Amino acid sequence: MTSSTAPGTRPVSESPPEDIALLERAMRPYAHKDTVYLHRARAEHRGEHVVGAGDFAIAQSCYIDDTGHFNAVEFTISYNQLFYYTLAAAIRDRFIPELADWSLDDYWVRQLPSVLISRFDSHYRRPIDPHAYHAELTIGAVEFRHRSRPLLALRTHVEFTDTATGSASGDIEIVLVDPPRPDSRETGR
Repeated sequence: MTSSTAPGTRPVSESPPEDIALLERAMRPYAHKDTVYLHRARAEHRGEHVVGAGDFAIAQSCYIDDTGHFNAVEFTISYNQLFYYTLAAAIRDRFIPELADWSLDDYWVRQLPSVLISRFDSHYRRPIDPHAYHAELTIGAVEFRHRSRPLLALRTHVEFTDTATGSASGDIEIVLVDPPRPDSRETGR
């Protein structure tokens, strides 16, 4: 499937093989359901933040006839896909100090059962063409919390656009309910 490439986004076909493989692995939970909307992605460290960008295309909705516009379900699926990829890249490249002890193998085991949306706020300014759109996701603050069991909270922001005037955004908090323990990093365990 082909989608237009947003400015500044390098197509996966031009990415190193390890980046292509990382995207394919991050999309594995969606592949068997034929709901892979994220077709190109990259992630980088910008100052204190991790930023993931991706190009998406929805050939056919996984749950409804074509509405002609990007909707809340597609927002959530697209966000999840870009977040899963961005977090995998951040772990691989050691962009998030609080996850420095995690390997990609640690992440793949936890990708579905341990990565949860705890807060979700989305805004739709202008309809987005679901056949070709782009997103940029920023992982900002990262915080350990000790509740009934420890968790790691990641505050994120996402912006979706298309080549016309389509625009939507969201502020989403993700929690990792099985995070690496901070005391294990300090003691070397």
